[in-house]
Amino acid sequence: MTIKEIAKLANVSLGTVDRVIHKRGKVSKKTEKKILDIIEKVNYQPNIYARGLVLNKSYQVAALVPSYSKGEYWEIPSKGIEMAAKNFSQFGIKLTILEFDQNSAMSFNKKAEELLKMNVDGAIIAPVINFEAVKLTKKLNEASIPFTLIDSNIKNSGCLKFIGQDAFQSGKLAAKLLCAEIKPKGTISIISVKNNENHNRTLQQRIEGFKEYLYSRPFINDITLVESNINLGSKDFDEQLKSACNPNNDTVGIYVPSSLIHYVAKHIESSALSNKVKLIGNDLISKNVEYLEKETITYLLGQRPKTQGYLALESFYNHLVLNKKIDSEKFLPIDIITQENLMYYDTNLNNLPHS
Repeated sequence: MTIKEIAKLANVSLGTVDRVIHKRGKVSKKTEKKILDIIEKVNYQPNIYARGLVLNKSYQVAALVPSYSKGEYWEIPSKGIEMAAKNFSQFGIKLTILEFDQNSAMSFNKKAEELLKMNVDGAIIAPVINFEAVKLTKKLNEASIPFTLIDSNIKNSGCLKFIGQDAFQSGKLAAKLLCAEIKPKGTISIISVKNNENHNRTLQQRIEGFKEYLYSRPFINDITLVESNINLGSKDFDEQLKSACNPNNDTVGIYVPSSLIHYVAKHIESSALSNKVKLIGNDLISKNVEYLEKETITYLLGQRPKTQGYLALESFYNHLVLNKKIDSEKFLPIDIITQENLMYYDTNLNNLPHS
């Protein structure tokens, strides 16, 4: 159905229907409701190509994400954002990517200030430096700039949409899988290998979910749970890692709540723990895949980061171009990846997994 036909049904002018659809100009509430009821009844879809030509409008979106080296986790959501930008460029969506050093709050703040000066129509934020990201979201709200969050959520931030994994449930799933693989008697180590000392809420939620599962198990009295935090920049990193992997000389399982599980896998492979300890962690990056193929890593939990990036920008297409109502959260499936089903997952960033 065309706008002309809707105008005829509503007994109003073509211009009145156009103003209601595109939210331009004043229309009485009674007339607006009448037109919107007809639009809903006939399931009218606007011609976005024609609208873009008429409005000749562009929308500036900035993405604030961590910098990365090839093969690292943040390459994947960045590729998703770039793919979406290419697909939606024909509708006036223009993307600027601002990369910050995730080891530096100063770097994040510098790029955040750049973003705020850009007069953008929307922003994609990866809030890996939680405290500084909270401050940025407050400034974005004050400036009435809509923003989406990927990877980590910020409670009550006022974001247009969060796209990512339910980190708490991911942790619970990790504990369930690990306990199914081990004789639950001995030590289970939770090892957080970190790039920096900044608080990462996603990792903490995964750990909380992991422990929540163990607390409800009947064998809780038979296991010891040891948590370790190790900074990659530590001078005695190797010694800390060795101690964390086998603190009581009876380790049966290790959980690494981040993409840096390959550091633990490398140590396990060259130690007396090889073939004795089950190892579970997160994210399908190339260094992790190497150890999953050899079954040094038993399970990897995937969170579809490329899809996260794609959907984050797509949300602005829906919000800015289509004027659609946006759901505030999109939790993606938690993929369980093993040596047996690895062949069915894209590890070269060529394809976009279904959401």
